[in-house]
Amino acid sequence: MINAMRADFYRLFRTKGFYITQLLLILFVIISVSAEATGSVGVVDSDEMAGMQSHLQVHDWDSYQTFIAFSSMASFLIYFCLPLLVMIVGYDFVHQSYKNQLTSGVSRLQYFGSKYFIFAVVTALQFIFYYTSAFVTAAVTNGIGTAPTYFWIHALQTIGVQFIAFQAIFMISLCILVITFSNVSGIISVIVIPLIINVLSAFFTMDWLKYFDFQTGINVAWIRDLPDFSWLAFLSCNLGIIIIMSYIAYQAFRHKSL
Repeated sequence: MINAMRADFYRLFRTKGFYITQLLLILFVIISVSAEATGSVGVVDSDEMAGMQSHLQVHDWDSYQTFIAFSSMASFLIYFCLPLLVMIVGYDFVHQSYKNQLTSGVSRLQYFGSKYFIFAVVTALQFIFYYTSAFVTAAVTNGIGTAPTYFWIHALQTIGVQFIAFQAIFMISLCILVITFSNVSGIISVIVIPLIINVLSAFFTMDWLKYFDFQTGINVAWIRDLPDFSWLAFLSCNLGIIIIMSYIAYQAFRHKSL
């Protein structure tokens, strides 16, 4: 199993697509910092956006303020990680090359667990790369600045919340990918499902739905005092999705014939 994981990491870091993805992410960071502008994906009410900007208090784009600003558009990382999902998981399932490892003595549970572990590690590194690039780019452009009170504690809490919501989104995609053995269906699910939830929560009054609104949760994770919102409930819902979808995905893979 360890050797298989090493081989997957080696293959990933030898793939041109991986470095193209990192280059595009760097360009995204540089353009955003240079323009001193943030963006969002999905449906966002203008009053809600104004309130979010007021809470985030992004004034001068020094390193610390840029970090805070970039927390409000971390959902863009979803789209930068789609190619990684295909490279790490999708390729083996679509081409059924997983059979080589299963016939060599690796159990299905070990194989499934190792694939998800690799993806989780790589996406965690993407978060680090995203925020570090923004911090360094802003330092070069506008200076480091002064850290707000409890900045690093809030930063760790924010990334933790975002990472869990991120994994919930991709666990749904992984489940669909394993069931269908189709990269297209996996990619479409990552794009469409969060957008559908985002639209429904924006246009309909369903209080429970906001705890499944992954993109909004990721983008406002820095804010601690959102009215009528429980971060504990949000995290519980996302962890529940991860557990349920991982079980369904494993059972689907377990019953796949070689």
